[in-house]
Amino acid sequence: MRAPRRLAAIAALALPFACAASDPPQRPAPAEAPSAIASGLAPPGPAPRPRPACPETLAGSGAWPRPEDFTKVVPSKPGALGHLEQRWSGRPARLRFLGAHLFDLLGKLRHEGGGGDAERRRVACAALDAVARAGAPVVRLWGFLKATGSPDEVGAAADMLALLLDENARRERPLRFVVTLVNHQAGYGAPDPSRSLDDQDPKSPWHARQLYLGGGWKARGGGSLAERIEAFAARPEIAESKEIIGWELVNELDTFRSVASGALAGVEAEALRREFLIPALGVLSARFPQPVLVGDLRGHAASYIEFARSLLAALPAEARGRLVWTGHVYAPKVASAKDPALGRATWKLDKDLAIAAEHGLPFLLGEIGQHVPGGAARFCGGGAAHDLPQLFGAVLEGRPAIEAALFWGEGLCRLEIPGSEGAWVSIGAGGDSADIGPEEVAAREALRGERGKARFLAD
Repeated sequence: MRAPRRLAAIAALALPFACAASDPPQRPAPAEAPSAIASGLAPPGPAPRPRPACPETLAGSGAWPRPEDFTKVVPSKPGALGHLEQRWSGRPARLRFLGAHLFDLLGKLRHEGGGGDAERRRVACAALDAVARAGAPVVRLWGFLKATGSPDEVGAAADMLALLLDENARRERPLRFVVTLVNHQAGYGAPDPSRSLDDQDPKSPWHARQLYLGGGWKARGGGSLAERIEAFAARPEIAESKEIIGWELVNELDTFRSVASGALAGVEAEALRREFLIPALGVLSARFPQPVLVGDLRGHAASYIEFARSLLAALPAEARGRLVWTGHVYAPKVASAKDPALGRATWKLDKDLAIAAEHGLPFLLGEIGQHVPGGAARFCGGGAAHDLPQLFGAVLEGRPAIEAALFWGEGLCRLEIPGSEGAWVSIGAGGDSADIGPEEVAAREALRGERGKARFLAD
């Protein structure tokens, strides 16, 4: 289009001279307004950033400075772990953290956040600030509502995630997020949220076997994973968020009941890799610029490493170049640190670390928590006390390579909402024995102390 405009401009300049002999004199065109440069005035700067919906805690906050670019996977030579890196304050920083979980935050915003965006923003702001005060710079959450399985739910989840990210971006020190897109386990994120994917309607694309082996993850019209990825990618405030440091396919993909009986070998294991993991990670990495995660993959120990190797070898280069390997660990509270139960709880962690190091990948301990044997299930209530120093000693001591982890069980119980006349909400409380109660002051102090150790402080 430039050439025609240039010709038109030349013709317009020549026209007065060509017509001067026969046309009457023309009135001069009105003078153009002086430009900011000509007048000596500075051009207008960017609009000021909107303020968050509640007062932001800065003193003692665990949140990092504002990011300048997307989080980058920095690979290592085989034999050592890679790491995550992001620029802020004009320099690259290595991301080390012991973060938190607010798994149900989007659902709480949608159903308990109030009647409009202003009320929901206050809830989001209060939750983010509470996490920052606890010393955690990173939050993992579910990218869906409690009951899924429809395009309406996908749209509502996208609305809530966009609102949350926008509210977070208003902070001077915004938090970072790991967003999980499917939950295999019972309790949240399925057409019947009380059941795991293994127990959904066998004819539904949401049944584990259909989702992983039969293409259910990309079915149309039922709120599938593919539809969720498309909906999120279509929202610039989500797809272009520098505060998202990872997209995770599945929370605790369990193969024991519906896929290969947990063997991770044979025809069904090959189908899991070919029909779900490879294409889904390919779509995820193609639609988003942030790092990607498989999620905690569960199967028998004998074939676990070989399955992981075959998966990594088959991944598209774009996905593998931004992949973060992950795993979960729950250790029981025991009478003595020498109890062999602690060692049995970490066998998979050691295999996951070996896989990541073998391929030079970063590793994220996506959930670390402590179960109390015999502890009654509760929601934001009292119960058996936890021994977090024992947990951290059994899992983290002796494994210095772990520099990115997320603690499970730190719910925000009866979180007061500023400016809402006494309103409150509980977020991130799962109601099992891994939840530390609101009265467990010692456990929360131990958690904050662990977050302050050098291994979890970003460069």
